[in-house]
Amino acid sequence: MLYELRLYTVVAGRMEDNHDRFQDHMPGLMARHGISNVGRWTATAGPNAPMFVYMMVYPDMTAREAQWTSFYGDDEWWAVRAATNAGSQMVERFDLFFLKSNPCWTAPAYPAGTRSGGVHELIFTEVALGHGADANAFLTDTLLPLYEREGATPLMVADFMSGPAMPRIAMIVAWPDENRRHAGRRAIDSDPGLRAAQRDERERLNRTALGRTDVYVLEPTAFDLPLASLSFEG
Repeated sequence: MLYELRLYTVVAGRMEDNHDRFQDHMPGLMARHGISNVGRWTATAGPNAPMFVYMMVYPDMTAREAQWTSFYGDDEWWAVRAATNAGSQMVERFDLFFLKSNPCWTAPAYPAGTRSGGVHELIFTEVALGHGADANAFLTDTLLPLYEREGATPLMVADFMSGPAMPRIAMIVAWPDENRRHAGRRAIDSDPGLRAAQRDERERLNRTALGRTDVYVLEPTAFDLPLASLSFEG
């Protein structure tokens, strides 16, 4: 499975205009061209926040290219873009990342169409060069179980396919609410087992397998909550 994650820097004062575009126009347009948009959020905190964040999934890059070629050839898209821009650009810039599922993670099984609310986190973490296996072991044995113990649900764990600061992983984690997120974060960061695992890595590797981390706090869009499995819409 191929993920495409987009982070849009929206012109000040136009986030609701952007949401209107994605609520009123984009679902039908994307569906017409086979594009599976599985999640939409507003990043309320984190680097360059606020931003609009959304994600698509595809079987492979060939399918992705065919779908977007078809989309951009649709006159309705250009009419919608002009009408919703209303005389000025709505998006200042966007960052686009291609991701693939990390081998340590299996998408949770939910009935088709199950949605995920609450408060989400988008987490970008650098991986020590040559230590991908150690990073995956740390995720599998230590970090992911801690998230689940604290009431969070990992919706995605994926590897960056390209971009700066490679190698990196991306995670999306769902918390029931902001209070649980704060309490869970504190509990995870102070967990004795996590600290022991990190000490062991420093002794073996002279560093931890996972390095610098950027965290975005995400508010799922109320008009269309993200899919709980962030996989193909069924």
